[in-house]
Amino acid sequence: MSQENVEIVRRIIDATRRGDWEAALRDYDQGVILDQSRMPGGGVYRGHEGLREFYGRWFGAWEHLRIKPERVIDAGDQVVDINETSGRGRSSGAAVKMRSANVWTIARGKVVRQVAFPVASEALEAAGLRE
Repeated sequence: MSQENVEIVRRIIDATRRGDWEAALRDYDQGVILDQSRMPGGGVYRGHEGLREFYGRWFGAWEHLRIKPERVIDAGDQVVDINETSGRGRSSGAAVKMRSANVWTIARGKVVRQVAFPVASEALEAAGLRE
């Protein structure tokens, strides 16, 4: 089951990198909780409508956004992805580059919770792992 969980996360990452929000949503549970509260300007989003709101706000704020996955780590019913995000703010013009991570919780073949962390080591610790 763990490898299946890793594949679910990889599919979502690939779909979001392509901007294919509907493909990304297929692997999320209808009642998913997306916790972006640890990230700058973040919040907590619920369900597919919340995900659409987040995607529109987050991806709409960038020019030349690039998400480069570094690692996707199996942690049982959780998966950790570590990535490098870089881009230029659409309104500010500021260049940004950060290494961040997500902890994904999967149940019944769907993502039920995704928590973003601005520091990869915090995500690994939250999933009971070490870097």
